[in-house]
Amino acid sequence: MCLVKECSDSEGFYFPVVLYRADEGESISQNELLLLSKEKFEKDKFPSTYAFALVEHRQYDSLRLRMFLQGEVKGIDIHHTEPCVRLVNMRSRLSEEKTFFYISKVCSLSTIFREFVAMRSIGSLNFRDVILRGADSTANTTTLAWEIPGKLMESIESNHNESQLEAIRAGLSRKSFVLIQGPPGTGKTQTILGLLNAILHSVPARMHVKDKMRDMKRGPELPMGEKCHHWRLASPWMTKVNPRDEIMPVDGDDGFFPTSGNELKPEVVNSSRKYRVRVLVCAPSNSALDEIVLRVLNTGVRDENNRAYNPKIVRIGLKAHHSVQAVSMDYLVEQKLAGLEGHLDRQKQGGAGSDRDSIRASILDEAVIVFSTLSFSGSTIFSKLNRGFDIVIIDEAAQAVEPATLVPLSTGCKQVFLVGDPVQLPATVISPVAEKLGYGMSLFKRFQRAGYPVLMLKTQYRMHPEIRNFPSREFYDDALEDGADVEEQTKRGWHDYRCFRPFCFFDVQDGTESQPAGNGSWVNVDEVEFALLMYQKLVAKYPELKSSSRVAIISPYRLQVKLFRQRFREIFGIDSEKVVDINTVDGFQGREKDVAIFSCVRASKDRGIGFVADFRRMNVGITRARSCILVVGSASTLKRDKHWSNLVEAAEKNNSLFKISKPYASFFSDESLKSMEVEVEPPDFDEEMLPYVSLYNDADNSVQAVDDYEDGGFGDAGGDD
Repeated sequence: MCLVKECSDSEGFYFPVVLYRADEGESISQNELLLLSKEKFEKDKFPSTYAFALVEHRQYDSLRLRMFLQGEVKGIDIHHTEPCVRLVNMRSRLSEEKTFFYISKVCSLSTIFREFVAMRSIGSLNFRDVILRGADSTANTTTLAWEIPGKLMESIESNHNESQLEAIRAGLSRKSFVLIQGPPGTGKTQTILGLLNAILHSVPARMHVKDKMRDMKRGPELPMGEKCHHWRLASPWMTKVNPRDEIMPVDGDDGFFPTSGNELKPEVVNSSRKYRVRVLVCAPSNSALDEIVLRVLNTGVRDENNRAYNPKIVRIGLKAHHSVQAVSMDYLVEQKLAGLEGHLDRQKQGGAGSDRDSIRASILDEAVIVFSTLSFSGSTIFSKLNRGFDIVIIDEAAQAVEPATLVPLSTGCKQVFLVGDPVQLPATVISPVAEKLGYGMSLFKRFQRAGYPVLMLKTQYRMHPEIRNFPSREFYDDALEDGADVEEQTKRGWHDYRCFRPFCFFDVQDGTESQPAGNGSWVNVDEVEFALLMYQKLVAKYPELKSSSRVAIISPYRLQVKLFRQRFREIFGIDSEKVVDINTVDGFQGREKDVAIFSCVRASKDRGIGFVADFRRMNVGITRARSCILVVGSASTLKRDKHWSNLVEAAEKNNSLFKISKPYASFFSDESLKSMEVEVEPPDFDEEMLPYVSLYNDADNSVQAVDDYEDGGFGDAGGDD
């Protein structure tokens, strides 16, 4: 419940200031959308008089709200409104003194606001024409504007394949945008780490090098007024206090924050280094972001002399994984405050150093690499930076809507790397209206459609070649190739059975789909039964697979995943997460397992296959496996889609399509499995060795045969043979 303290109006909006008790429920923050009602909210009854309100400002127990009460907006045309009785009633209630309302929090609009501000800022960006047209006059240049020191370049070349090196070299050019497509298992994160090494330690090609002046292009000299303006931007302490000076060292604290573990060591920067860039690394989700942070913490960065060190990094945002806690902003702020506590106790008045915002700003200013989700890079903390970022790297860029991708670009960067894969999962867009109007299109995909050059990583190190074969042909123009020893490294014992070869399709012919009432999701009980029988047989024959790190059961539908987990508990008596990873396709993006069982669910005579037809989900689902992907579905239903039809045909040509009918247990009987054993061709050997082969096959004589061999008396062959 809240009490209206006062209310003003302007240009059709109403601005009530309300008082509420913060301790009566969850807290309310700025930019949150509220529902106000004069009636108390009840479970099964919707209020008759209500209106939406936006929290513009919060101070203690007081909220300043913004409300539009002139009429009801119809559809998406904000200029077309219709009179509404309930809004008239709300206006009259707001005009009364000491009016009470009931509040219900709907959601936060912070992300939407940040995306809107980012779109509005395009006009001020240096590369606005590239964003608007999807074309760059310098896109095809091969001139390197930056150079990497020799020792570091040797290290980069030895740790990256040719397509990865091509992407890193593109980063040293003058291109405003560099698009890097990373198909499954091609070392996308490894490439990002290589980019960080190159970016942080490269120097402009035209600079002082070893006391020699290289050819330097200079622009026209600026007027004194503009020079002063740039000097002020570059040296903020000339006009105000440097945030670093506000943090006072206490008890040996040197003012630096930890970069790994609890070490309080400053980053070692070579004094001869002439230039230092700052990098902002973003991703659409916290999990994708933390994966990169963890890799940087574990491997460090290599300097000009190819020595590993830990650069100063900070991870900003919510829900940081515990493995990267040491560099999360909240943790670093708490450490700073703990260090300053004694100093502040000695002062009657807390100085600026006690201000958390001031400490955050100083930490941010000192960091060489800042990690943030796309949305959080638009938060107010970034607006207080003394210096922006030179480079922005966006991972999983094809999984983010375009307005979200624009948010970190407003920091004034000079170059942007978009790293992702448009033929894997897209951004999740709930609203069908927004999807229809193109909101789901990523900046990466739009650039690619406009003909902007895309560098594709082509060597994959994850999948057995038989798994790689179909997605490479279907989605990547047959451009993917296998890394050295991939086939040998992904070869497993279960490949001895034709039904457990690297790529198999099981056509469950009598399976049926169903959609429980009141639920938009689908289930297929028959596929669940068959898939769990298959899992049971696999782990019975190969106990090493009894680990959630080895096997995954994947389905596009949330309800099918729920049914899998429920039936698993009923059949095996334990929770599935202890021994097998069961999740949706969306939940498996960026992950991999030894064996993956993919349940397609859709099975009908006349209906379509819904969003299973999304080839991007199909691509993600079948490329999660390292050694074995087992697809379970209805071939006749799935073949209505072009891509699924191609997959079924590929399985037929590979002799790995199995028609399954009830009872399913008979398919996995000992006799059936015996008939599906793969015949292994015997190795080539000399006919003269035949007598000794038969000797080895005799169990009673085998030990003696070995003894004879070691004594050098093995027939005429002698010990050397």
